[in-house]
Amino acid sequence: MPPFRRIGPVGCVIVCALSALALAQKPYAVADIYSEPGLTGYAPSTVEWSPDGRHLTYLLQQAGSKLADLYVVDVATGETRLLVKGSVLAGAGQKESHSVQSEVRQERQSRYGMASYHWSPKGDFLVYVNHDQLYRFTPATGQIARLSSEPGYKENPQVSPDEQYISYVLDGDVHYQKIEADGDAPATAIAPHQDQILNGGMDWVYPEELDLRSGYSWSPDSTHIAFMQFDEHPVPDYPIPNLLPHWPTVYEEKYPKAGDPNPILHFGVYSLATQRIRWIHVAGMPDQYLPRVGWMPDGQHVYALVMNRAQTDETLYEADPATGQARPILHEHNPYWLDPVFDYYFFKSKPWLLWGSDRDGWHHLYLFDLQGHELRKLTDGPWHVKHFEGVDEQGGWVYFTASREVPYRTDLYRVSLDGGAPQRITDGAGTHAVSMSPDFTHYVDTFSTAVAPPAMTLRAVGGGAEQVIHAAADVSAYRLQPPEFFQILAADGRTKLWAWMMKPAHFDPARKYPVIMNQYGGPTAQTVNDAWSGPNTWFDNLLLRDGFILFDVDNRANMYSDRAQQALIKHQFGRIELADQLAALHWLKAQPYVAADRIGIWGWSYGGYMTLYELTRAPGNWKAAIAVAPVTNWTDYDSIYTERYMGMPQTNAEGYHDSSPVNFAGDLRDHLLLVHGTGDDNVNFQNSLQFIEQLVEHDRPFQLMIYPNRTHGIADRAARTHLYTLMENFWKRELQP
Repeated sequence: MPPFRRIGPVGCVIVCALSALALAQKPYAVADIYSEPGLTGYAPSTVEWSPDGRHLTYLLQQAGSKLADLYVVDVATGETRLLVKGSVLAGAGQKESHSVQSEVRQERQSRYGMASYHWSPKGDFLVYVNHDQLYRFTPATGQIARLSSEPGYKENPQVSPDEQYISYVLDGDVHYQKIEADGDAPATAIAPHQDQILNGGMDWVYPEELDLRSGYSWSPDSTHIAFMQFDEHPVPDYPIPNLLPHWPTVYEEKYPKAGDPNPILHFGVYSLATQRIRWIHVAGMPDQYLPRVGWMPDGQHVYALVMNRAQTDETLYEADPATGQARPILHEHNPYWLDPVFDYYFFKSKPWLLWGSDRDGWHHLYLFDLQGHELRKLTDGPWHVKHFEGVDEQGGWVYFTASREVPYRTDLYRVSLDGGAPQRITDGAGTHAVSMSPDFTHYVDTFSTAVAPPAMTLRAVGGGAEQVIHAAADVSAYRLQPPEFFQILAADGRTKLWAWMMKPAHFDPARKYPVIMNQYGGPTAQTVNDAWSGPNTWFDNLLLRDGFILFDVDNRANMYSDRAQQALIKHQFGRIELADQLAALHWLKAQPYVAADRIGIWGWSYGGYMTLYELTRAPGNWKAAIAVAPVTNWTDYDSIYTERYMGMPQTNAEGYHDSSPVNFAGDLRDHLLLVHGTGDDNVNFQNSLQFIEQLVEHDRPFQLMIYPNRTHGIADRAARTHLYTLMENFWKRELQP
């Protein structure tokens, strides 16, 4: 015990000042984080540009209501005004019931960014869905007209380029009809409805793992519809029961697990004039993936990107819908794996193709001609292009975001089509997420840091003019603690990994603090960012007030490493990630202010998987842990994601076995809280059940929390409040002295 020391006048001033500071820290609880409208209020969502770039629209939820109003910003004047009341848009922000189908639908909309409204191609009107029907709002007149009358839930509505037709997906098939004032025009399906056949509709695995957002598109002249056909007959059904009603029901989902048959894909072009389909002949289609399709700028040809099941080779084809014949434009090979393609662009003014590739180990932008010849490499260096933001053909610029300075900050850049060094456009230490205007004169900059909520600003590309659309919420009264960013060595003793640490407001280096480690750990992922993380930011700071230190480190498979380093996880999940988390743990234990015997770890999804892998393959290193929605057996997870990194279970049985915590559940020694939603259509609840069965067989104690019908995000207010309160109490009980 340290000797007692009398506090003199100066010491009294310091202590009193610190006490006053602590009292000035505005209190809050978990319930406040997930209340409406939360601690930072509502922020704009579904931000869309008008096709001419003159207007910007966004939804903003009304206080005390589940409805969201639609606002419009005049780019030239900066004026913002209410465009459509939420009572007119109706279901834009409304919460449905907790049925499995409702939860799955809502999660798909939030995860995949399915807009609740969109502009027509010429910008004459906006289209939105209200109680399963499509409506048109014309800004110039303020008039509203119903566009559809067919019963049933409609997905992915699109207006034809000539604005004469409205199309949508109903029961898996694309339907279209003339746009008429009363909305009672007859609708036509592009193909007869067949059980387990989707014509333009989307299956589960393609949006989740290949980031495909639409299964069909109109030709530029509005005479044809190109579409993907998913034949799901070979795909096994996964049952998701709803046990809440008096008589339970079962929702059947087509879910291809690793090694299972995938949907059989075909690519067709439907003619409105003949109402016939021309199938595109692309070699190997039934046994391969079709992650991208669409129309070439000439409107006479279509393109199709075909990838092998191993996801190491892909070929971009151009095809003639008149004959169905295709020719290859470009071939891409990676000995490790190919990620879904986001950054590609067919030029309208030249026979050029912009293409993103990892061929030199880093993701960069290249310029090709349409014969597949490389014209030039546009970006270069030991960093990745994060997001391709568009090509300004007239100005001669390519826009993209990247983390060139440090990996945990993101900025907007542009590079000339003639080559040269990229120009940084945004500034300020933090993270910039941008949306370029169609004419590339402006962009919406959503900027945040780890302690500053997002501010949304309309900026001119050339600098100068700017208009604040949504100011950052004032959170100064809460005195949020900023993280410290630094590097530590990986398990190999050479590689430097980025990490962050957050300490309590009145950190005393002479004390010993319990530590909570957070992780994700999956391939090409990154959790060390200088960015606002919404409710997680508030929960982290709540744990700081409880007296915890928080810590996070990216492992060697992270987003900002080169492909060879990322590929260390190839064919065996967990091994490299565990080694790096153990290296971080040992670093933590060496710090004089860390209570080495009171360190916990937790994660969600892949992070939940890593938590179980760590506790079963390296027991006794952590005192307690929380695993939310974890994969426990990789043969239970979906085909595209798992096989990309692990190969097929039929040829890598040992890797699958060693990577799956379910096979080592009997080695659990640490305190575990296991959490899962029974309606999880991503990481199925089966994963936790199988793990629980092995814990019971080996007589291993654990805690369990089940959320009925909740999907992977366990996202609704009540469930989140309950879950995070449970987590806070768990950490206090397990890690506090």
